[in-house]
Amino acid sequence: MASTFRAAAAVSAVAAAILVTGCSGDDGEPKRDASGNVTETADAADVFDVRVGDCLGDFADSEQVTDVAVVPCTDEHAQEVYATAQVPDGELPSDDDLQTQAVETCTTEFQTFVGLAYEESALDFTWLQPTAESWDQGDRELVCLVYDPAGPVTGSLRGANR
Repeated sequence: MASTFRAAAAVSAVAAAILVTGCSGDDGEPKRDASGNVTETADAADVFDVRVGDCLGDFADSEQVTDVAVVPCTDEHAQEVYATAQVPDGELPSDDDLQTQAVETCTTEFQTFVGLAYEESALDFTWLQPTAESWDQGDRELVCLVYDPAGPVTGSLRGANR
């Protein structure tokens, strides 16, 4: 089983990088209803299988994560996928360039999802970004994740207006 990597970066006063590892294959793919909503927790979902609206367990304090827990948003969770963007093909951008694109994308899409401008919100965001290894395997996606710095939440943060 080949390993792929994604980096996550937290946005606050200082950006920090976190390495995320996903396994190829869909053994841990979450079960979804006809609308695409997660209906059962997948403790070992491939990080590349997450979609906008998916709620995830906490991995923010880990330097390396091998699996991502995808849970129904009605269950307690640490973060929620709220936007994605494609990085243009070519050379892998520098971490600074990826951060710039992620901050721009995630800040712009934040209000659309949460219902309140990022600067006015009590919520924060982080993102997943390609690493050199995942880039070589075709990974071009930035994934924006919203979370509450106060701790886990129950229910979607879509339209939370806070």
